[in-house]
Amino acid sequence: MTHDTVKTSIVNVLLWTTYDIANTVFSMGIVSMTVLQYGTLLGMMNGLGYSLSFFIANIAVSISTLFVAITIPVMGTFADNNGKGKPGTILFGSLTILFTGIVFLFDNVFIAMFMFIAANVFYQWGNLFYDTMIPRIAKDKDLGWVSAVGVALGYFGSFFAVAFSFIAPSFFGDVIDLPDNIGEIDPNQYSSILGSQSTWFGYFDEMWWLCALGFLLIAIPFLWTREYPDRNRIKEEGVGKLVKSALNDTIVTAKEIWNYKDMRWFVIGWFFTVDVVQTVINIMKPAAVLGFGMEDFTASILLLIGVVCAVVLTGIAGPVSDRYGPKVLAVIVSIVWLVALSIPIFADSFDPTVELPFFLSFLPNYTIFLMALLVGFGMGSIWVVQRTMTIELAPPDKIGQYFGFSKLAGKGSSAIGSLAFGAVISFFSSSQGFGSNAIAFKIGIAILFILFFIGFSFFTRVTSYHKKFLAGKRAPYS
Repeated sequence: MTHDTVKTSIVNVLLWTTYDIANTVFSMGIVSMTVLQYGTLLGMMNGLGYSLSFFIANIAVSISTLFVAITIPVMGTFADNNGKGKPGTILFGSLTILFTGIVFLFDNVFIAMFMFIAANVFYQWGNLFYDTMIPRIAKDKDLGWVSAVGVALGYFGSFFAVAFSFIAPSFFGDVIDLPDNIGEIDPNQYSSILGSQSTWFGYFDEMWWLCALGFLLIAIPFLWTREYPDRNRIKEEGVGKLVKSALNDTIVTAKEIWNYKDMRWFVIGWFFTVDVVQTVINIMKPAAVLGFGMEDFTASILLLIGVVCAVVLTGIAGPVSDRYGPKVLAVIVSIVWLVALSIPIFADSFDPTVELPFFLSFLPNYTIFLMALLVGFGMGSIWVVQRTMTIELAPPDKIGQYFGFSKLAGKGSSAIGSLAFGAVISFFSSSQGFGSNAIAFKIGIAILFILFFIGFSFFTRVTSYHKKFLAGKRAPYS
């Protein structure tokens, strides 16, 4: 197949995006809203302290992303040579649903977190195969807006996740009451550290199977997506030969990318920036509740604002990328992220009992909602940057592998970022008492600001080949 034979059908693109909507139920409902708080409390229910429990939950996120980082280049080779991305998307999406749906059955924090690790690995693998479908369902000139539509509509899944967080307490909130002695926490501190004493655990306990069910139902229309196939080397050569070939290709591609300075700068920049993005996605609600003293309901509203902005504003990113190129979009999105990250560093707490130095609290606490607006745009648009930049810089026969290496950079950094952020919070919380949660989160976010700025500086070094790309030329460019 040549890419000239691909036809862009709006109906087909919309069918394709239903998987984006469905998997966002997992990323928002589980990764952003559940796993850190659930893992923290479950660890405490097992008799562990708050700091250690929070650290274990962060380690689970880190291990899953690190494993993805190690394996995803080879998985990218499989995605390139399978002829279609749809079968792999369906397989790994189904496994994500299965493992997510059974986490709540286990009372042991280590078993529960192992199930989450499996679910997150399969989720990331499924996303890789899903991304490689873009050139197989859209013309080259439409890649930007198709990517943007997928990201923007994908955030509708967040509405379902937030809706579950509102509905679940009404039906399941009183199922499990907290015991009087959890780890090292004084029960009187539940309200400021964990939220409602009687509803906190029951609410998050049910989020696992609710999000799994939501993922399953929303993804059903994806089954009717039409994908223009490439050559299927798996059938031609067999899995064993392809695995060996995949390992060799991965090494060759790694050397190729390192010598390809534009892709090298992009991958390094992506390493730093996506670390920040993924960490913010993971800790946005815990930071709002534990670090900035928000009520659980208000924190959900904060997430909802970010989701609405992601849906409404991400659509701008596609046309910008199509017209001016992914590098221009990368610069715009980076500036938005840097402004957004600066706000919580200097914003006051919502908890009136927390006293902060003036230089860390001179912005009114309601500016956190402005941060959510900016993060909403930046959170959706950064994935448009990754998709369009990778497609534009990659040779046509190695799009999956190049996606794999950009994801390798992203997952490797995310593993390090989650672990480092968890260590910062755990250290400052345990060393100075719970009153220092606000300071700990501000320090963590300041580190994220620095990392994102480093990534931004690498983005500016990438050469824009957008005019050549639109003229029909492909990498490697002369």
